[in-house]
Amino acid sequence: MRKLTVEIDDDLYEYLEFLERMGMIYHKGEAVVRALTFFKRLSMHDWTPGHYRMGEARIILMERGMLLDLLESLTEFEMYRAGSLTALKRRIMRPEFREIDLTKPSNWMIILKELENFGWGTFTRIENEIKVENCAVPFAFLRGYLESMFKWEMEEHRTEMEGLIVLIAKRPITEDWR
Repeated sequence: MRKLTVEIDDDLYEYLEFLERMGMIYHKGEAVVRALTFFKRLSMHDWTPGHYRMGEARIILMERGMLLDLLESLTEFEMYRAGSLTALKRRIMRPEFREIDLTKPSNWMIILKELENFGWGTFTRIENEIKVENCAVPFAFLRGYLESMFKWEMEEHRTEMEGLIVLIAKRPITEDWR
């Protein structure tokens, strides 16, 4: 572990103090380390105006409402199919995924963490359940993506909490399933 001392303008310092007072961070250094972690994870050193990348991926920043307008113009079946095709292409384009048996629930967090990094929401897996918070895409799209990626049938468990979806993995999908 190394120590770094930097000078920041008054505006940023006051913002860090505000975050501390509100209990959003424990101390100013935590926010700086977290910001640098995201800077590294998102490959922000490679960002130029109009071209935001994360490795080979391109990042498009848009309001959630705009994305939902686009996806919700599709039928539920079309959204499911789009999610499924996206997952299939992702599996093909990422050679490291070919080496991982994604039908094993113990490997699912690899994909779920990637989706979190891409801003799809927050994902937690407990046994055969996946808790999704603040999902950026409609349920049908997400279900199509995860079912195709994991080759497991997913069922939504309805909750009363806004922004919370619980998916229950029911059974592995066989070739003649659909």
